[in-house]
Amino acid sequence: MASHRASHRATRRSSDDSNLFDKSSAEFAELKDKLAQMNYRNKNAILALLFPVAIAAKVVAIFLLPDKYFFDNTRILNMVNGTAGDSAWIGSYQVASDLFTSLNFFDFTTMVQWSIFLGMLFNILLFFVLLKADSPDLLQSLFILATVGLMNIYIFNIGKDIIQFAFFLGVYIVLVLPIKNSLVKVLGSAAILYFESTFFREYYILIAGLVLVVYAILLYFRERNKLGLGSLSWIITLLLASIYAVMLISRVIMPEEYTTIIQLRAGYVDSFGTGDNGGIMATAIRNWIPGESLPIFMVNYVINLFRMLIPIELAFRGAAYLPFFVFQCAVTAYMVNLIRQINKVRDPAKFIALCVFIGYVLASAIFEPDFGSWTRHESATFPILHLLILNPLQKVPMTAEERTLKAVALA
Repeated sequence: MASHRASHRATRRSSDDSNLFDKSSAEFAELKDKLAQMNYRNKNAILALLFPVAIAAKVVAIFLLPDKYFFDNTRILNMVNGTAGDSAWIGSYQVASDLFTSLNFFDFTTMVQWSIFLGMLFNILLFFVLLKADSPDLLQSLFILATVGLMNIYIFNIGKDIIQFAFFLGVYIVLVLPIKNSLVKVLGSAAILYFESTFFREYYILIAGLVLVVYAILLYFRERNKLGLGSLSWIITLLLASIYAVMLISRVIMPEEYTTIIQLRAGYVDSFGTGDNGGIMATAIRNWIPGESLPIFMVNYVINLFRMLIPIELAFRGAAYLPFFVFQCAVTAYMVNLIRQINKVRDPAKFIALCVFIGYVLASAIFEPDFGSWTRHESATFPILHLLILNPLQKVPMTAEERTLKAVALA
């Protein structure tokens, strides 16, 4: 008898669920309305908290963090002020210095002045970016606000990272333009990244090329009805194979650049020394396997990529590194989860944003010297990154009701 009652309850629940997702049912309309209200509250909470979080982060940056965290910023500030002397650097440092010198309409001379001014300007831009974004759940909200804090500490200041942020903001603008042709959008995104490589960071030409390769790979798997572990493994294999192909091609047509890449991580010690240098060598990403052959490079590349995507070693360095560990693990989880569901990503902007971000990750894993630079530069991709995060496919329902609401949202 008990078994019969249990079976009857299960049948009734199944019947109720069937009615629940009947789009003509009252229950469906009620849940849709409830979901809309929840999304409205979450989005309003993020917009309301954006500026308080930004102010709190600026207070931390200005009054609590030591100068070593702003090593590059201080160097560029001194170059703008004409006080760098022999410490002035060329390349991207000179580009950044020249840019801020030309934009210094208010004759700023201190880090605090630049930090407050750029914080005000870019947080307003951030507000309008988030205003257009999809509404978040609780975990997405926490991630977005944490990233806002991170950007206000490290990005929205005089330095190279805010220039990178501006270029990714340009990519974001291309993605949200009312253009229906996805190929035009991905080519436009790659063109912006290529343009950056012509005068700022040369390796962005590699990111631009990889964006197109990733787009082709994911476009193929996007057409499949089902994606399992095997498909995910193939995607990862093809992405890594694209790096190997790049290295093979560069060895033939750009031998000097090939040699530079092969010897890059060993050269960081020579460039930065063994001192503090803003924490660069404290969290340096050194190759585990010595050697300069292409097979050894690829083995080290795969190891380093895994270390950067899941920086377990940071978690053992002390409590101060735990926020960066959690941030990176969250980014990696969101990225992998969206790749796993690539056949469900129908929004062209989000699909191409994923391609751009993966291209960025694959290229940056070659060049980033340390975990600090990796996290800082990654947060500067926020105009693209937030499109991956604020996505209905990324919502993590915490209760049975939220799971039902998510199913409604994706129905």
